[in-house]
Amino acid sequence: NYKMSFLKKLILPSGKYNPLYINYLKWSFTSNVFASAQTAIVADNMLCAINSDSEINRTINYVGKDIIGQLGGLFVLSKVGDKADKNPRNFLMYSNIVQQLGFVSVSLTSMIPTYFLPIAGVSSVLTNLSFTGFGAVNAKCINKLSMGDDVAELYSKITIVNTLGSSLGLFLGLGINIMIPDHLERSLIIPFLGLARVYTYNKAIEKIL
Repeated sequence: NYKMSFLKKLILPSGKYNPLYINYLKWSFTSNVFASAQTAIVADNMLCAINSDSEINRTINYVGKDIIGQLGGLFVLSKVGDKADKNPRNFLMYSNIVQQLGFVSVSLTSMIPTYFLPIAGVSSVLTNLSFTGFGAVNAKCINKLSMGDDVAELYSKITIVNTLGSSLGLFLGLGINIMIPDHLERSLIIPFLGLARVYTYNKAIEKIL
């Protein structure tokens, strides 16, 4: 029917595709759900930490953490950028560790708001590093899944599915924020979501890399 035809057109390449493609797609989707749920939870913690600041201080802290994150991330990536090609599984492991450390650290800002900028800045560095790491691993996966001249199409299809997973994860995280208003209690959920994130992404790539 029309709905199934639309769904297939949305997620499947137009021609032949690698037998591992569907497995990668479903686990990558699930992994993005968990990662985005974590993002929604820590974002609420972070905003709470700067809620009592003046308007200009909120702006300085919020923008400042991103500046620290971008510059710090660039410096570290200039040193380790070639590692993804040499050993992608190790690079993925480091990306997972760095991402989870980033989530945990930024969730602490609501408990010690006085040190918001250094904590959130370090967290932003870790987040930028992890996203670049995942991007590099995803690029290698797409290259392995490619049947020849379909790299751009695969990238667009996978991006669509991952974005849908991310949106679902944000809704999930928002629901958790509403159901569990206490920041400390909510922070205890983050490691479990992190384990689920790591497990599902490893399932996505287990037969590819």
